Amino acid sequence: MRLAICTLLCAGALGLCLAVPRETVKWCTISTHEATKCSEFRDSMQKLQPETGPLVSCVKKTSHTDCIKAIVANEADAMTLDAGWVYEAGLAPYNLKPVVAEFYGSEADPQTSYYAVAMVKKGSGFQLNQLKGKKSCHTGLGRSAGWIVPIGLLYLELPEPHDPLEKAVGNFFAGSCVPCADRTAFPKLCQLCAGKGSNKCACSTHEPYFGYSGALKCLLEGAGDVSFVRHMTMSETFANQAERDQYELLCRDNTRKPVNKYKECHLGKVPSHAVVARSVDGKEDSIWELLNKAQEHFGKGKSATFQLFSSPHGEDLLFTDAAHGFLRVPPKMDVKLYLGYEYFAAIQALLGDGVRDSQRVQWCAVGHHEMAKCDEWSITSGGILTCTARETTEDCIAAIVKGEADAMSLDGGLMYTAGKCGLVPVLAENYMPKDGNEQLGLKCVNTLTEGYYAVAVVKKSDAHLTWNSLRGKKSCHTAVGTSAGWNIPMGLIYNHTGSCKFAT
Repeated sequence: MRLAICTLLCAGALGLCLAVPRETVKWCTISTHEATKCSEFRDSMQKLQPETGPLVSCVKKTSHTDCIKAIVANEADAMTLDAGWVYEAGLAPYNLKPVVAEFYGSEADPQTSYYAVAMVKKGSGFQLNQLKGKKSCHTGLGRSAGWIVPIGLLYLELPEPHDPLEKAVGNFFAGSCVPCADRTAFPKLCQLCAGKGSNKCACSTHEPYFGYSGALKCLLEGAGDVSFVRHMTMSETFANQAERDQYELLCRDNTRKPVNKYKECHLGKVPSHAVVARSVDGKEDSIWELLNKAQEHFGKGKSATFQLFSSPHGEDLLFTDAAHGFLRVPPKMDVKLYLGYEYFAAIQALLGDGVRDSQRVQWCAVGHHEMAKCDEWSITSGGILTCTARETTEDCIAAIVKGEADAMSLDGGLMYTAGKCGLVPVLAENYMPKDGNEQLGLKCVNTLTEGYYAVAVVKKSDAHLTWNSLRGKKSCHTAVGTSAGWNIPMGLIYNHTGSCKFAT
């Protein structure tokens, strides 16, 4: 009996030694209300999976910048950021990256972007080009809908000098509430804020006019004349149409439209909020496992005890209330790819980081040999064309999306992939003989290219080999994803066999 007990104790001890420790995701919060919701999140996940899956713990800081620094220092692992702050987090020395994105809309049609709008009271009698001298309400310094997009549009109207930008904005408006601004250095940006004492202009919900709901509240309470928010803010705040009808949107063409016409009347389109983590040892698998499990059990309409996308303690805590779920960001997607070239370039221009010479084209070459040919081309171009190299075609596509390159030549099949990334064809290769072009004359410019034929070539001696007898034979392809070498022949084989198991 004693031997049996000893054996059980030893086995138990061995099991404890061999057990893989559960990973804990340290979530960073920026206010007392967020910390409270985080504690409820932690307890709910613990009850849901008491023995398996990642745990969550909570770290409290006072601002998103402090949280970004905490993640870099491994004091925290993750937090959700507005796209403007995602840009900040991706810069050196932080180098964080988006790992999970919020989506809006529905699971059937998830939207990973939203519209930045300028909301005003109906009948207030001014347009977008008449904002000078008005009072403004912003979600926060550096945030997309509340700062980056509207100030980017107003940039040329701001009084000189533009550096520092905060001072120029302060001199443009009669008064503002821009949470997260330095109220000592730029008092005009905090003039309308409602926080008391050290909470005035705070970078958290301790400032009543912080965030989307706060910026709208600033307008509703009469503190400001215009509120820069996102299009969902009004529907989140007002339950009935009569209340919404008291407000309008300022359009870029200096007209006004009802608040439900945001698709035709907005200031810009912005990528959704994203969860950021370290680029190295960032626990992205555990973060996704945690959030995916959480949205399954605590997403919209899933639980009466804890709601992931709402809270009795306040609005937009940990995640935005408008979110309907999470999507995992592809591992190779960095901040530039996530934000997109246009938005990324807009932030750079606004912050004075500059852009490349618009008269120079940077060609993306794949591999050493293409780079060597490109360098020769660059010399003969007189510097109009420059070159950059990447290891793969996909890397070049990514470089163009991020604005690190401008152009490359693609096969038709790979052009499909590029199109999914937002790239478009601008020129086509011409395979017509030189004398054919001369016969066409000026019509050559306006004549569609004829393309080429995809063919299957075999030895003449293999007379018995036909299209229907290819199974079991050895094949040569240009590359996976290319038109003539993969998409067309494998598509035809699929039509014949009804199976994509080409390797068997």
